[in-house]
This record gives sequence, structure tokens and C-alpha cells, in this order.
Amino acid sequence: MSFIAAIVYFFIFTILLRHPYVLVALVLLYVLRDRLPNPAAFIRRQKDFSRLGRAVRINPYDSTARRDLGMVLLDKNRPKEALDNFMAALEKEPDSAEINHFVGLSSLRSGDPARAAGYFKKAIEIEPRLRYGESHLYLGESLLSLGKPEEAMATLKSFLDINNTSIEGLYLYAKALQSLGRSEEAKKAVEEGMRYHKGNPGFRRRRDWRSYVKLKALRSKIS
Repeated sequence: MSFIAAIVYFFIFTILLRHPYVLVALVLLYVLRDRLPNPAAFIRRQKDFSRLGRAVRINPYDSTARRDLGMVLLDKNRPKEALDNFMAALEKEPDSAEINHFVGLSSLRSGDPARAAGYFKKAIEIEPRLRYGESHLYLGESLLSLGKPEEAMATLKSFLDINNTSIEGLYLYAKALQSLGRSEEAKKAVEEGMRYHKGNPGFRRRRDWRSYVKLKALRSKIS
């Protein structure tokens, strides 16, 4: 470390000691850095939202713009508006596995798992491994919401055959097993998910933290 750098660090350290709340804030920002909104991503999303909104206003029949706008709206947690755009895109491309998948996802996020399940099944028929099998994952979530754990377990097993280290997939699979009274198998799935999470690289652990929290909560219920 150079002499100048040492002086700079000394002054920063001195300031932080005088204002401990600043130090606490910096530590919290570092710990929660992947759970807080990314300013650059937010700005980029807003630009995409404006650009795609203009494109749709100019040509409401542009299925690509409708699909992309729907994806931005889903990311902004506006699933009902997203659904309108995906449905418009689906009219132009009814056999698109991707658009059927996103109609299902926006329906699920809008609180309509029954409608969602039909579109996920259609997406799976067209392209079973789409987005690393995500249609299976969300179909399983839909079926669990509909009180059909046995069907959910089967489709979640298909998802895990494609993506066996998915923390969310293992959480939902364990939840389905628990609903069927298969507690020992559910515990095994939970422990497998916990082990995968701990062995994953840091960026994946940070990305999957919500699923990990749900997995830990489920473990406490079935222990």
C-alpha cells in the first residue's frame, strides 16, 4: 500500500469512527447489496419501458414489442398489464412456447393459477426444456395453489430432472411431498436444497436468497 493510500484510508477510518451510523449504513448496504434495487438496472428498465411503450403505440400488432413490454411489466411487478400485452402477442403467435409460458406466468402472478396451468401445459407441449424447464416449475407452483400436490409433484420432478440444483424447485417439491404426508422425503428434499445452496457460488446464493428463506421456513415446519 502506498503512503498516500495509507493516509486516505486513515482519514476515512477516522471519519467513520466519529460517525458510527455511517459505518453501520455502509455495512448494511454491502450485506444487502444484491437485495436492493440496482440503480443501473432500474434506469435501463425505465428506458426499455418507454421505448417499447412507444413501439406498441405506433404499431399495436407488433408481437415482439408486445412480448418484450410484457416482460418489462412483469419485472416491474405489474402482471395484469403484462398479461394484456402477452395476450396480444399470443394472438399473432399462438404456437410460441415462450409467449404461452409468459401468459401463464403473468396469469399466475395475477392470482389465477387455474388459467396459468393451461398455458404452462401448452408451453411444455411445444418446448419442454424452455428456459431450463421453467414452465414445469411454475406449473408445479400453480398446481400446488390449486390444491393438487400429487400432480404438482410429478411436474416438479420433471423440472428437477432438467435443473436439479434449483433451490426454488426443491422448495416446491418438498412442499408438495409435505402436503402428501411424505415428511421424510420432504425433509430429504429440503436438506438437499440447503446443501446445494451452501455449495453454490456467491452470486447464485445471493440470487436465490428468497427461495433459501422459504426452504428454511419449511424445514422448521417438518422437523
